[in-house]
Amino acid sequence: MKYTLPLDGTVILESAAVPSVREPAYKGLNWQASETEYAVQVEGVGDFHVFGGREVTFCPVPGADPDWVRLYLNGLVLVALLHQRKVISFHASSFIYGGRCVMILGETGAGKTSLTVAFAVKGAGFMSDDLTPVAFRENVPHIWSLSRKIKLRADSIEQLEIGRGNLSEAESGTGKKYLHIEKGAEENHRLDVIVKIETGDVEEPVFINPLPSEKFALLRSEVCSWEILAGMPETEAAYLQQLVQILEQVHFVKVIRPPMITIAGMHYSMKLYLDSLS
Repeated sequence: MKYTLPLDGTVILESAAVPSVREPAYKGLNWQASETEYAVQVEGVGDFHVFGGREVTFCPVPGADPDWVRLYLNGLVLVALLHQRKVISFHASSFIYGGRCVMILGETGAGKTSLTVAFAVKGAGFMSDDLTPVAFRENVPHIWSLSRKIKLRADSIEQLEIGRGNLSEAESGTGKKYLHIEKGAEENHRLDVIVKIETGDVEEPVFINPLPSEKFALLRSEVCSWEILAGMPETEAAYLQQLVQILEQVHFVKVIRPPMITIAGMHYSMKLYLDSLS
């Protein structure tokens, strides 16, 4: 089976074995990393090796589900490639609304994806889901839109009233489905607003302007696979500077949402807030 990645200049090779990291700066339980190499062993899926931000070698275990191999290639392996290219990425979704690019942060289940889809189906420009790279152009942070499907839970699909014809099955065992939404016309857009969603004991969404130290901690906590940087001290130092640059230039707000709020209710509140920034 042929696998692809949405990064130009990347070579993917399936092999009977993958190389070891030659001089690892850090070794985890099932992974090793240096500034230019990353290797990981995923139980039930396979072994993966990433080199120089350009080369991927992988060896699936016998009988591995191709969908799960593809999931890791387009997830953890893709993040490692971006790390090696010193492109910071976040566990986030993003869209363009009213000319502004909005990046949504939050723990799994916070509602990042459903909120992004709610905006996209009402005309916003879809940029990214789940994995959101931020690249700097003339020292200005821009969202880099990668071609990725959106994974939705059944309750979100029902609330968003998405027809079955627009859906495909996600990886076995996830209980989710994929929705394909065309990306916006722009491959890159200046990052204008960051929204961190948390769930709390409130009756309606509460918008809070955190202190600078909290903003930094919240943003850092959403960097994809930060643990890999234990073997990449130069990249980690560069990212810390990038985080500061982002927070100096981008509007940041924390939103506390009620546990049982509907997607429509969250979309309405977020739309009002974004409109108030005009």
